[in-house]
Amino acid sequence: MPACVPSAGRGGKPFKTGASMKNSLIALFIFSCVAFSHPPLKVAKAPCSPSEKDSILLSEIKKSYSRQMGASFKMLENTILNANEKTWAARINNMPFWQICYHVLWYTDFYFHANQATFQPQPFDIKGIKDIHDKPNAWLVEQQKHPISKSNMLVYHTYAKQKALQFIQGINESYFTTPSPFEWHGFPMIDLVDYNLRHLQHHIAYLNIILRREQDLGSPWIMHAPL
Repeated sequence: MPACVPSAGRGGKPFKTGASMKNSLIALFIFSCVAFSHPPLKVAKAPCSPSEKDSILLSEIKKSYSRQMGASFKMLENTILNANEKTWAARINNMPFWQICYHVLWYTDFYFHANQATFQPQPFDIKGIKDIHDKPNAWLVEQQKHPISKSNMLVYHTYAKQKALQFIQGINESYFTTPSPFEWHGFPMIDLVDYNLRHLQHHIAYLNIILRREQDLGSPWIMHAPL
């Protein structure tokens, strides 16, 4: 039998020659070295789900709202505490100091309720006094002669502040798309925080004008004060 023809083994299959076996072993060795020496693949971590990102962002938004709304409430409280008896009744644009305080607290309380139907005025409420008019009629002028006491105003301040905190704590993702329950607003529920914040600061400015004019007192700027 010619040497170049491999001998047949069992089943008629030829046996591998020595050179062929050697080459196979070398190839297997090289493949093993490459396979086992290659660094393991780095599996990228799955990115945070949108809901996880939203929850972190929403948490920070709520903290920010609490800090800034709390600061406005603190500034309002300072003006109430600093006003003496004369200032309490002093006017600006036909509005006494105490009525401005009540107006801003009434509407802050109102707009932090779930809707108009759930709102209940305070026991010391005076009909019609929540609204401000450049030219009040004779009936309203008469009502303005019976001011709400400072102690009751501070009670209301605490109550409205608590309502603000409850609203902010209850904010979720739906607030960004759900319309305000007060249909005349025309904006989503999330805007109610900024809306109330702007309203507070607007009237705090009026109160500080009166306080400066009557008592030569200023009200310090509060940078942040969580609710």
